Amino acid sequence: MSRKTGRSRPRAELSGRARGAAAVARRSQPASPPPTPFASRAVSAARWPVWGIAILVFFVATAMAIERQITWYLAVDQFGYLNFAHDLLHGHVFHDWPPLRSLQQFMPPRTDVLAQTYVDDGGRLYCRYSPGFPMLLAAWMAIFGDYGAHYLNPTLYLVLLAIALVFQLRLFRSPWRAGIGTVLITLFPTFTHLWGLTLTRDMSAHVFAFTGLFLLLPAHGRRLTPGRMLGAMIALGFAVSIRPDAVLYLVPATLMLVVRLVRERNRHARPTPLSVPGLGLVGGGILGLALGVSPLLAYNWVATGNPLIPTQGMELPLLPSLPPPVPKATVAPPPPAAAPAPEPGAKVGFPPPGWHGGTYDQVQGGGLRLSHLSTTLPAIWKMLGAAYSPFLLGVIVWGALVAAILRPVLAASAVSYAVVAILFFGCWPRPDFRYLIGVFVFLPMLLVEGTIGTLDLVRLLWKWQRPQAARALAIVGVLAFVLGGATFTQAVASGALQGPTFYTIVIVVGLGLAASMYPNRRVSAVTAPALMLALLCVRVSQVQADSGRRAPFQRAQMLDARANMQKLLEPNSVVITTEDVGRPAENIEFYSGVAHAMYLTDLERWRFDLAQTAVWLILDRKRPYLFIPTTQHDKQGLLASLRRGLTVDLVATIPPQRAMAHFVAAPFHRGVAMELYRISWPYAEEKRREHDTSVARPPS
Repeated sequence: MSRKTGRSRPRAELSGRARGAAAVARRSQPASPPPTPFASRAVSAARWPVWGIAILVFFVATAMAIERQITWYLAVDQFGYLNFAHDLLHGHVFHDWPPLRSLQQFMPPRTDVLAQTYVDDGGRLYCRYSPGFPMLLAAWMAIFGDYGAHYLNPTLYLVLLAIALVFQLRLFRSPWRAGIGTVLITLFPTFTHLWGLTLTRDMSAHVFAFTGLFLLLPAHGRRLTPGRMLGAMIALGFAVSIRPDAVLYLVPATLMLVVRLVRERNRHARPTPLSVPGLGLVGGGILGLALGVSPLLAYNWVATGNPLIPTQGMELPLLPSLPPPVPKATVAPPPPAAAPAPEPGAKVGFPPPGWHGGTYDQVQGGGLRLSHLSTTLPAIWKMLGAAYSPFLLGVIVWGALVAAILRPVLAASAVSYAVVAILFFGCWPRPDFRYLIGVFVFLPMLLVEGTIGTLDLVRLLWKWQRPQAARALAIVGVLAFVLGGATFTQAVASGALQGPTFYTIVIVVGLGLAASMYPNRRVSAVTAPALMLALLCVRVSQVQADSGRRAPFQRAQMLDARANMQKLLEPNSVVITTEDVGRPAENIEFYSGVAHAMYLTDLERWRFDLAQTAVWLILDRKRPYLFIPTTQHDKQGLLASLRRGLTVDLVATIPPQRAMAHFVAAPFHRGVAMELYRISWPYAEEKRREHDTSVARPPS
């Protein structure tokens, strides 16, 4: 009986309605997936072991390649960092350079010394570089010793690749895509690895910067915590302490934070804009950034007297310049001697493309100028076109658009940093790939989005029931890759993209786009592993092809050159040499163990005469030497000026094949014939010996 009507319903009607409701319920429930075939389960289980072995092979091959190319030959930057690190190891910031004691009273009030890596500010020598990398180098040498210093940057290069890998693992949530982006960093001829072969600060700055960006990535849907924010900002701040221009990384970091916080706010039901966690994030960010930058601010304060004026501020013409101290000396140095006319038939000038120190200003700088954009920016774009090819650059730009749709965090970080970095470093006098290492880490990620991400976009169009758009995108992609492969011309230049890398990307991705024209196929699940493994084969073949090559100046060559120079030089010597043959002064100064060194351009900058400089050194009980090539254009004039009151003896004539064994090496020559002259002043040395004898003689 029904409670409302009192009528009874037929049992058949009730049972029929119940059966209908059950059928509707069954249709509304998702169908249970069919059992996974054994082959699919096996492939899924083998994915991580295969990927792990492939990544291990990649890192081992890369480590072997970079170990063979490590160079011990010091140029300007490496010399400055090693000196700074040694000073920190000994507990002081300012450097003690013995030749300065002989010359200080005649030096300009504020000038560059030690191959322009240090500034002499009224007798205080401080390094013009930031303290972050020397701090790392000092800690490394405290553990592994001086000879282990040259393995710091190769280690940092591998660490940067590892951080780029885990960054992409969290970003793409696909090990294969992360592997593609990491392998491509080493395959594109951007020469990023060169800064992992020698002691420069670039690798360490980008390691800390990408560590900070990694900590800002979304992690498994969890909220951003103040502790994670603190760690990220400490890493980013210390990157600024290594390279002040790493402040550019704060642009992608800020945009990543905006994207992440907006997503987290939309995910939660009742957002509170000024909640306690929000204040904690702001406080953690400010505290972390202050802690990370504190070494730079403290060093600036000690060296320049102002924490906001960096020691390398002379490169930024907008920063206030330091007032020169009152000069101690009242004796004006003699003007430099005029260069004599060349002899008839003599070779005029030694044409080196190497770096020369400036002589016009006492403290060199002012390289960052907006006027350089008109020439440097097109040159950077030309270099990028050669390294990536115009077609793949177009794919990278397309990948930025795809990332804006599929992964806004990637677009916010990679695109913003690439734009600000290229514009900023376009203000330098010349294009240099070393400044764009961060760009070269990001661009392969955008290439992954432009290739594998396009397959994802096609699949999404199939899923959204837009078959015409899906097929059109796939067909356009196939045609673009066919046209790109047909028009690619492999250049023989060292900075140009090579064919194996290019054709591997074009063929594998082109086949994947062709397969994506058909619905219900997850083509990216096959294309990504195929592309990573193919690129790994290209990388391994490159390493094997270069297996017979080693850097020409390593530990054995350094020890040989040290022994040779110790045979030729007296203790407490000062070698005056030239930059026309490479960087002998830095290597003699740091490695020889018996001598200090300076360049003729240093004397020109200080307005010193060579002969007078030799006299000042001799009076301070030092032995000057002149180390020049036989083709030195003003050799006869230099020797004639010295012989007007001094004795000049030829100590050694070094043939070109033995030049490297005496710290003379450069990529622009295979050896230079050198001559080493000993400079003495018999009168002063005789008087000094008489004085020493009278002091040592006991009273009668």
